[in-house]
Amino acid sequence: MTTNRGILLALSAAALLLASGAARADDAGGDRMPVVVRQEEPVYPYSLRLTGNKGEVIVDFVIDPHGDVVKADVTKSSHPDFEAPAVEAVLKWKFKPGIKNGHPVFVHMQVPIYFQLTGPGGERLPMGNAGGVDPWSIPAHAPKEAPPEFQYDEAPKPLLTSAPVYPYDLLVQKIKGKASVTFAIDPSGRTRLVRLTSATRPEFGEAATAMIEAWRFEPARKNGKPCWAVLRKDQDFERDADDFPMNESAERLLRALKKEPSPIVDDFRTLDAPLKGRFTPSPVVPEAVLASKAKSVAVVEFIVDHAGHAQLPRVISATSPDFGWAAATAVARWQYTTPSKNGRPVDVRVRVPVEYLPQNSPAPGA
Repeated sequence: MTTNRGILLALSAAALLLASGAARADDAGGDRMPVVVRQEEPVYPYSLRLTGNKGEVIVDFVIDPHGDVVKADVTKSSHPDFEAPAVEAVLKWKFKPGIKNGHPVFVHMQVPIYFQLTGPGGERLPMGNAGGVDPWSIPAHAPKEAPPEFQYDEAPKPLLTSAPVYPYDLLVQKIKGKASVTFAIDPSGRTRLVRLTSATRPEFGEAATAMIEAWRFEPARKNGKPCWAVLRKDQDFERDADDFPMNESAERLLRALKKEPSPIVDDFRTLDAPLKGRFTPSPVVPEAVLASKAKSVAVVEFIVDHAGHAQLPRVISATSPDFGWAAATAVARWQYTTPSKNGRPVDVRVRVPVEYLPQNSPAPGA
């Protein structure tokens, strides 16, 4: 159990009702929904504490007949750096399994996890500006010069976001940069017509474009109905950027890469047990790749840190640059079982092919 007091963790109202009602049904010998045995709190990311960000992550998960969480997915995340600790915590939860017709069964559940700051005395502050700041600033109204179809009176809201992948070669050389991307959000909340308007380096532009293509929004509204919107995202690439600061594990690995001999394991086959993906969302396929109707493949190298998180992804090869960046953007969210060697957690370098087959969902090739 972590000692962070800045986290408010609660099951959704529906899940609480199911769990509490299940106990009574179990007493009567009937069916039972899963009941929480152990919940581990997520770790509040230190970098987001410094910037004062608050957040919410909604995690979908499956509980198996043994009461273990075996699959997790994220349906909402106000900031990608909150996503990883939320998923990691949920995967460690333990339940009394659900019962149907007297037998343990698989059960699907959903839980919102709130991250917010605490007051001077450690008390939990209410959600709102007093409990932290929102990571994104979106104009409350569309600019007057925007076409009528893009005029909204209720701003879109980020629903699921990904961080930009800092181009690996530029990162290790400590090269900073910027990129600016304009994009439209359609009435379903998907990003469309993503266009790079400026970038100090081509790689920064490609990374920022892939980031925006992966985002999902609650759509803008006009007169209460979903409508189109046009936004711009100015992205800074630096280790201590306000919106996407470098996490502590990535900073540690950058230092480890400079050591000789390197403490990072290069052959995953020497691990005590095979790595298993626990959270591996597929990439969002760029519109240009979808339009080509051709198979796309990218090979992405990254380091699985000793907590099982994918860090420092870089594209080794790709059938197209935009699909390569899309694959790396997805890989940056992945989580694995903890890698260990000789009984001790280690960091391990891996390469994974990521494929997109037309008329099929993109899937990791691992």
